[in-house]
Amino acid sequence: MKLLDTKILSNVEIAEGIFSMHLHAPAVAAAAKPGQFAMVYMNKGELLLPRPISICDVDGDIVRIVYQVVGMGTKVMAQKFEGDTVKILAPLGRGFLLGKDARTGLNNVAIVGGGIGTPPLLYLAKKLKAQGAKVDVYLGFRHEAILQQVFEQVADNLYIATESGNVGHRGRVLEVIESVGGRYDEILACGPRPMLNAVADYAHAQGIHCQISTEERMACGLGTCVGCSIKVSGTYLRVCTEGPVFYSDEVNKHE
Repeated sequence: MKLLDTKILSNVEIAEGIFSMHLHAPAVAAAAKPGQFAMVYMNKGELLLPRPISICDVDGDIVRIVYQVVGMGTKVMAQKFEGDTVKILAPLGRGFLLGKDARTGLNNVAIVGGGIGTPPLLYLAKKLKAQGAKVDVYLGFRHEAILQQVFEQVADNLYIATESGNVGHRGRVLEVIESVGGRYDEILACGPRPMLNAVADYAHAQGIHCQISTEERMACGLGTCVGCSIKVSGTYLRVCTEGPVFYSDEVNKHE
């Protein structure tokens, strides 16, 4: 794996403070799996450390990432234009377990996303549908929903919850899952830790296997600094290399 110069095809704001960037990255597109991420490097002199951004989607030679402006790194990214280039190291990490690597056949699954944890689930949904699975998608946001139209094109059923009630159910996304009460082979989730904990508890109570994509601060993305380690099955594993996806019953949710 090597650092690649990628051309920006578009970089647009799709919601307040949330941007969608399309990159021409054939090598990454050919190798990427749902749930993996990229380390995005700014030009020399802009920032020292790269920023980890989940891969949202792959279409031919094009890789899509969706990110929220929360600090200097993503602020610099948001100021990039079509035709500019960024260096990326990707695809990184272990994504969602599909096929024979999963615990079940994944014939009937629920995908659960929260906030900026929603984007990496789009490529996952597309892959599962391509494999013939029935896919219900549950998305939770504070106020403004993102990627609603593209998920509608993929999901068998799409459910949205917002805390403000601006879109869909007013309240938490778990309340929607509980009200639907579907019986799934597995639940696959990405989002803030409190949401992941709640979804994992629900899955455990229902006897459903659950994969969660964890979010931790990363400096290198290669496992060298071990700063993103969490306790999994009694030992510390690096989110950037052994994860970010784990089965929820293996993760100590208090870590």
